[in-house]
Amino acid sequence: MIKLLKANLARLWKNKVFWLGFLVLNVFCIIQKIGLIQDTIEVHYLEETFWIQAYVLGIILSVFISLFIGAEYEYGTIRNKIISGYDRSEIYLANIFACIIAGWIMCMGCLISSLLVGVPFLGFFHTELSEILLQGICVFALSAAYTAIYCFFAMLIHNRTITAIACIMLSFLLLFSGTVVSNRLDESEYYYIPDASLGIGEIDDGSNSEWIRNPDYLEGTERRIYEIVFEVIPGGQSLQLSGMLNEHTSYTEMFSASLAWIIISCGCGVLLFCRKDLR
Repeated sequence: MIKLLKANLARLWKNKVFWLGFLVLNVFCIIQKIGLIQDTIEVHYLEETFWIQAYVLGIILSVFISLFIGAEYEYGTIRNKIISGYDRSEIYLANIFACIIAGWIMCMGCLISSLLVGVPFLGFFHTELSEILLQGICVFALSAAYTAIYCFFAMLIHNRTITAIACIMLSFLLLFSGTVVSNRLDESEYYYIPDASLGIGEIDDGSNSEWIRNPDYLEGTERRIYEIVFEVIPGGQSLQLSGMLNEHTSYTEMFSASLAWIIISCGCGVLLFCRKDLR
C-alpha cells in the first residue's frame, strides 16, 4: 500500500484541482481576516473565525476528491492496479489516505495564512491556546470525515461526472442541513408583541406589551436530539468550528462523531469496493 500511496501523492502535487482548491480556501481565509482588520466599529481578536475554512471545507473537498479519484476510473488506473496484483482494500485505503493528506495540507495552509495576516494587525490569541488546539483537532478530524464520505461515493461510482455531481450536491446538503438544525435550536422561547396602540414617536414602556410563547421552541428530549444531530452531522460541525456561531458544543462529541463517520464510511466503502464489478 505504501507504493500506492506514494504514487497518489506524486500525482497530487501535479493536480491542478488540488492547488486551485488550496488557493481558493486560503484566499477565503485571508479575506475573512481582512474583513475583521478593517472593521473600525468593534474590537476583534485573532481567534474570531480563526478556523473559518471549516465553513467551506466540505464543498472544496467534494470537488477535489470527486475529480481526483474519478480520474482513476476515467483513465483505467484502478483496473490496472488490480491487474498488477494490488489488493482492492489497499487501493481504497491508499486513495483515502492521499485525500486526507490533501485536506490536511489545505487546512495547514489556511492556518499559516490566518497567522501571517492576522497576528500583525490583531495580535496573538486572547483565549487559551488549549481551546484553539482543540478546535484545530476537530477541524482536521472533520476534514478527514468529509474525505471518508466523499471517497465512499467516488470509489463506488465509476462515472466521473456523476461522482462530481453527487459529491458536490451532498456537500451543500450537509451544510444546508446543519443550517436548518441550527435555526431550530436558535428559536426564541418567547415572542415580544409590542403595544399596537402606540403612536409615531411614542415610547413603549411595556405596560401594554406582551410576551407570547413560541410554539416552535425546542425543549427537553426533543431539544437534546437536535443538539446531538447538530454535533454529529458534518454540516453542523462546520458551522460551529468556523466561528459562524457564538456557542459551541463539546469538542469531544464532535471529534467522536467525525471518527465515527471515518470508520463507518471506510468500513462500508472497503467492503462494497471489494465486491464491486469493475467494468
